[in-house]
Amino acid sequence: MKKTMWIAGFAASLLALPVFAQSVPALDAPQTEVLPPIKMLSSDSVTLDAKEAEGLRLASKWKSNPDKPHTGPDGSVVYLFGATLPTLVCSPLQVCTIELQPGEVVSDQVHLGDKARWKVSPGTKGSPEGETTLVIVKPTDAGLETNLTIPTNRRVYSIKLVSTQDRWMPFLSFDYPEEIDRAWAEYREKRAKSTYNNTMPTGENVANLDFGFSIGGDSPSWKPVRVYSDGKKTYIQFSSSSFGGEAPALVALGNDGGIFSKPSEKQVNYRPIGDRYVVDKVIDRVALIQGVGSDQIKVTITRKGN
Repeated sequence: MKKTMWIAGFAASLLALPVFAQSVPALDAPQTEVLPPIKMLSSDSVTLDAKEAEGLRLASKWKSNPDKPHTGPDGSVVYLFGATLPTLVCSPLQVCTIELQPGEVVSDQVHLGDKARWKVSPGTKGSPEGETTLVIVKPTDAGLETNLTIPTNRRVYSIKLVSTQDRWMPFLSFDYPEEIDRAWAEYREKRAKSTYNNTMPTGENVANLDFGFSIGGDSPSWKPVRVYSDGKKTYIQFSSSSFGGEAPALVALGNDGGIFSKPSEKQVNYRPIGDRYVVDKVIDRVALIQGVGSDQIKVTITRKGN
């Protein structure tokens, strides 16, 4: 009787236990632990001082500089190197090409912010003497954004990479400030040479001068090297301002005279300036005379067409 009453009391105590105490899992059931999410990047909690904030502002200003690219002769998108942060827009299943300066080579490996989803490989074009390095860029997906750094033997490129679903740039290239400066320097040098070659020492432009004069007669050491006119004055140029003695006189020759007589001579007013005689009119027929009698030296100058 007592045994029966003890069993009935034990069963009643089991029924009085809370529900959660009855749902104890079996010892061999798998245990699942829920972990908190893993943060891929730490939160931006760094405080920048005034110097660092100014550096960041300057970098942001350069990256957002609105200096726009233009179209190159080969259809490439051309940025002015150093003016702003260039952007290369690519698309999956398409190839984008960055063209470096001819003769420029990559001095180290290129550096990608996202190596897993962007693929970069080298390429070249042209002959070995003028070979151009190409950097081939391909994204694996759309909606990506990272940057690319290319160190070369001449400079370091920093390029932003963006991928879209179906929009892309086949070619990206650069204009270089030093090439532009060199082109302007060559232009100025060419202009200076042209001006020098076409300008007389006295400042007259050769294109505005008439050199239609013939020089005849004797051939002394001081014989004029050229005679020209600007339409108002006549210039008789010698190799130097020294004549090795008496300076020759300038006389106008008349149209008279014949086989047995000399043409009449008339003194011509002129001004010696440096290595030139300057006559304040256009001459037709003159002579430079040095000495007298049998020792006389005579050089004739005749305007062509007279």
